[in-house]
Amino acid sequence: MTAETTAGLAPAVAVPGAVGRRWPAVLLGLGGLLTAVGGSLHPHDAQETLTDTLVGLLSSPAWGTSHLLILAGVLLVVAGLAGARRERLFPDQVRGWLTVAIVCWAIAVVELVPHLLAGSEHHALEAGEATPMLTTHLTLSVVTEPLLGLSIAALAVAVARAAHTVPASLLAVVGVVGGVVFGAAAPLVAVTQDPAFTALFSADALISVWLVGTALRLLLAHRARRTA
Repeated sequence: MTAETTAGLAPAVAVPGAVGRRWPAVLLGLGGLLTAVGGSLHPHDAQETLTDTLVGLLSSPAWGTSHLLILAGVLLVVAGLAGARRERLFPDQVRGWLTVAIVCWAIAVVELVPHLLAGSEHHALEAGEATPMLTTHLTLSVVTEPLLGLSIAALAVAVARAAHTVPASLLAVVGVVGGVVFGAAAPLVAVTQDPAFTALFSADALISVWLVGTALRLLLAHRARRTA
């Protein structure tokens, strides 16, 4: 693949890249991989009622590992997005949406802590006792998960419009679908109390695809600038 071809696959950049400026893309890609692995390990079995479903999910041995990976992944994504903004890896017209995504994903970290700790409350939930971590998680997720999903959907569109490439456009479709569907999951579960809607959380895999794909595009752009 020639440098010209590689550059065609990559987004436009506001400032020529330097040797050390690929680190935000690396963090972004690693974050996407960790969230993908954590999401794949997340228990998904839905029962007849939401309470029974939650008991089953919280009691799963995979709960802790899954959410530790997701938490680590989200932290890396925040760092990667912030680094990309600092190093101006995206055009100026993307910076506003990049800032929005950074803030929304950082807010999501706050919810992920009780989300992780809620795994210790499955016995209390089954017995009808107080579950402060679970209650906090469920309350916050109605706000934080739409913020996370919709902000990445908006960023995906902004990046694609600035890049004007087929790969960026295809990734934007994946990012928008994943972001919108994932963002709708928590509110739908909260409003309907229907455990069937928990299946929508699996759309986080599409968000991970966008993160990893965008990271690869940034790395290809960096390589093309060095070899041009």
